[in-house]
Amino acid sequence: MDVKALQTRLRDFAAARDWQPYHSPKNLAMALMVEAAELLELFQWKTITESRGLTRNPADKERVADEIADVLLYLLQLADHTGVDVEQAVEDKLRKNADKHPAKRPTPPPAAPEPATPKVHLLVDWENVQPTGDALQALVPEATDAWLFHGPRQKVDDASHRSAFGEGVALVPRSGAGKNALDFQLTYYVGYISARRPDATFVIVSNDQGYDPMLEHARELGFKARRCEFRKPAQKPEDKQESALPPLPPAAAPAKKTGPAKAPVKATPAHAKATRQDVKQLAQMLQDMDPWERPGRSDVLLVLLQTHLSEPSAQSPRVAHALAQLQAQKHVALKGGHVSYPAASAVPAPAAAKKKAAAPAKKAPAKAPRKIAASEVAQAVLASLKKMPKNKPMRLAGLLRHIESHAAKAADPKAMAQRVYALLEARKEVAVAADGKGVTYPRIQ
Repeated sequence: MDVKALQTRLRDFAAARDWQPYHSPKNLAMALMVEAAELLELFQWKTITESRGLTRNPADKERVADEIADVLLYLLQLADHTGVDVEQAVEDKLRKNADKHPAKRPTPPPAAPEPATPKVHLLVDWENVQPTGDALQALVPEATDAWLFHGPRQKVDDASHRSAFGEGVALVPRSGAGKNALDFQLTYYVGYISARRPDATFVIVSNDQGYDPMLEHARELGFKARRCEFRKPAQKPEDKQESALPPLPPAAAPAKKTGPAKAPVKATPAHAKATRQDVKQLAQMLQDMDPWERPGRSDVLLVLLQTHLSEPSAQSPRVAHALAQLQAQKHVALKGGHVSYPAASAVPAPAAAKKKAAAPAKKAPAKAPRKIAASEVAQAVLASLKKMPKNKPMRLAGLLRHIESHAAKAADPKAMAQRVYALLEARKEVAVAADGKGVTYPRIQ
């Protein structure tokens, strides 16, 4: 039995059910006594002979086995939470017992325990890269455990990872939303694991260089930590050549002189596409935003597109299609996880403005209405929400209507409401529930 591996499984089991707040040493010791009493109850009122024959019955043997397992599991958890190394404690206690109670006859010396192999933990930023289990093994051949940190709505097929690492695979969904939420959570787990396994090696699998300062500090403290980038393997030349070959024409059809054949393109379902009007509205929305309001990271931009398109997930095909169209039309440009806006830096003057500049002035132009910034509306919305201790909107639709009422003076109140909501979510003032319809307010008391 691998005691440390079993303790790791017990920690993961408790974390998956949010039991950690109850697993204090006092509670675990009390639970251990309760389970020991339940084991004792099975032998209560039995004679010595009856107690020895109890487990001859398969049903009674199963009951005894269950209670013994409960006692052992609570004992291992108590040792884990008190920092006691069970194997070392057993060795020390056996030595103390041997000194206290000398043997009456010589016994063979115990065999020396084999040194344990240090663990190598892979912490995968699944929002940034999605390597398979085989790819991870090729990237870090000495790896023993894989932690997959993913968004709450991301689909993670961990079959290949479990085939590669067995029981050493853990899925960790992101809790909360906002910029760098998953990055901070992954960084916390580096400290969490290193506190319990200081001899282990930690490898963050991500193309995000933002982890590097933290990893450099960890190495200064004596921990073995680094980052590995992952790139999808390029398509083989022979595969490209084969995919570019045109299909053979039917035997009866005459050959036609046409241009070079193109590889068939897989059609995207109509419901998974953003319409031209959607893309036009998104481009106009980004154009109207002040430079400091435009998302600087791709994950925040995806949340903004998701909110405007009313999609349940930022990873939906319709959001991805809208982003691709904005890139194709050069409204946005992505490099790594960063976003720039080429179209915003070179906007041509409207034709009407050029004509007006060429024509002689007749009348003083009417004063243009003051442009309302999303940040200004966001401040007004936050102020109103703080005055609503019991009747804040608890559904996303209701919150959007509330924001729209504060954006009534904007040129497009609905579009402004979507921008303000995305801004509030990026600042972690609001958070969407798991069902995509409810909202909470983490920072508003």
